[in-house]
Amino acid sequence: MSNFRKNDMRIIISAVSLFVLYGCATNSGIVDLGGGNYVYEKEDSMAYNGNAVKVEILKEAAAFCAKQGKQMIVQSSSAKPYTPASSYAGAEVQFSCN
Repeated sequence: MSNFRKNDMRIIISAVSLFVLYGCATNSGIVDLGGGNYVYEKEDSMAYNGNAVKVEILKEAAAFCAKQGKQMIVQSSSAKPYTPASSYAGAEVQFSCN
């Protein structure tokens, strides 16, 4: 194989790897809704169950409130399972810190 083809293959493999890693999860982070209310949405292509993603969010939200010396209060939450060829498992939690 010529050097040109080897370099092309390296570029292609690197690009595909980046796309795969980028597609593994989406994460809004904690978003301030105002008035002491927050929302956090997260999807994970490696998770099968949305409830597992919700537990991750709840832990991160609790830590966020604890850093402020407050306790997390869940306002609402939802979870969705992985759907083949359609969507990743994910969850959303709305909460406040009191």
